[in-house]
Amino acid sequence: MPFGTTKNASQVGREPLKYAAQLGPRESIVLDAQNWPDNPEATSDRYVVPAGTILKLSVTNPKAYVPYNGSGSIKGILAANVDLVARATSAMEPAAMYFHAVVFATKGIVQFTNYASALVSSLPTCKFE
Repeated sequence: MPFGTTKNASQVGREPLKYAAQLGPRESIVLDAQNWPDNPEATSDRYVVPAGTILKLSVTNPKAYVPYNGSGSIKGILAANVDLVARATSAMEPAAMYFHAVVFATKGIVQFTNYASALVSSLPTCKFE
């Protein structure tokens, strides 16, 4: 961690899974911190992406992920909270994503009601309860 910075461990998150995934498939990915949309409620440049965020590939960086906004193809759902500390640079933040053979809790998915049909069709091996 850079000198003079601290992280707060009191972040309350949501659980995207209804049942534990055990050793189920998780993909190691990177989030495109530079092209992540701004949080209107943020009081600083720091932004914590909540677990359960629906993800798609970034248009500007096809190896990194950004939140799904209704366009593009859904690739998976963020497994845990990720702190985007260095958004001003071209930084990438490592993360984990669920994408196959898990049972999701619909209450734990960010904007589930907006993108329910797209989720069901994009992740056919997953269940949503």
